[in-house]
Amino acid sequence: MVFWNVSPWPAVWLIRSAPDPAGLENADTAAKYVPDDIRADLDVVYDGASAEGRLDVFRPDDADAALPTIFWVHGGAFIAGQKEPLRSYLQILASHGFTVVNVEYTHAPEAVYPTPIEQMDRAMAHVLAHAEQFGVDPERLVIAGDSAGAHIAAQTTMAIAQPDYAARAGLPAAVTPDQVVGAVLFSGPYDPTTVNYDNQTFGFFMRTVMWSYAGTKSFLEDEHFLHTALPEHVDSAYPPTFVSTGPADPLLKQNEEWVQALEENDVAVTTLFFDAATTPDTVGHEYQLALDTPQAREAMVAQVAFLREVTGAATREGVSDRW
Repeated sequence: MVFWNVSPWPAVWLIRSAPDPAGLENADTAAKYVPDDIRADLDVVYDGASAEGRLDVFRPDDADAALPTIFWVHGGAFIAGQKEPLRSYLQILASHGFTVVNVEYTHAPEAVYPTPIEQMDRAMAHVLAHAEQFGVDPERLVIAGDSAGAHIAAQTTMAIAQPDYAARAGLPAAVTPDQVVGAVLFSGPYDPTTVNYDNQTFGFFMRTVMWSYAGTKSFLEDEHFLHTALPEHVDSAYPPTFVSTGPADPLLKQNEEWVQALEENDVAVTTLFFDAATTPDTVGHEYQLALDTPQAREAMVAQVAFLREVTGAATREGVSDRW
């Protein structure tokens, strides 16, 4: 019993032993919709010093010019998940006329905050250094993610868009604020200070996750880690943002509060939420990956529309933005 109180590892092992601990099982439904005209550069090494320093790049085969580029960070509660389950989903997104970069990072507690933010910085720097090879327009970048990846994406965006924040938080920024034109965020946690850790089930899970990611059991007293409380630090320099999750997501309140903080700071926000009274209770965390459902299809349409708006991307000939 003592071990449970001095290390997050017993709880991490328990969570990782569960079926689909990253919550990415829904992504399997995307495979049947992947078009056959997408170029895939898989497991490109962006950091040779790390086993996780790999990424995938997807773009339409017929692209003859640099495309607006989306950097996507997968979920997994910071302690699980891999980029591979998202490959089909992100190829579908790329088919609408984007270059999409699928970034891997190191789990906690093997590596603690801010390692994933630093890895995102290295991944972006590597891709931009090879922009011509990968068909990347470095002036039209969007940072995106799901679940824990949404937090990593949101904080990476903040470090780039708000240099004063990056300096206070000690975070790197490989690109300049004017290069990032938007953020797309699904089912993310955004503020560790507002979670109900007394809840017997979800509270236990979140305590394990935050302890693992912070590297300290006293994460709410760690001033460095509290820079992850993003609603407390956002300002009007943050770029236009798309935010969505399902009504059955236990992180719904976090998403609503993040939207409120963005709006209070005059950030342009596009949201997609659903009425719980008329929506199946299966539409929850990571709902957007289940492309056999009408809600996930609506989310794909909505995010593509948002991406076109912020990047100015043209509609790809022969590819409908509708389902």
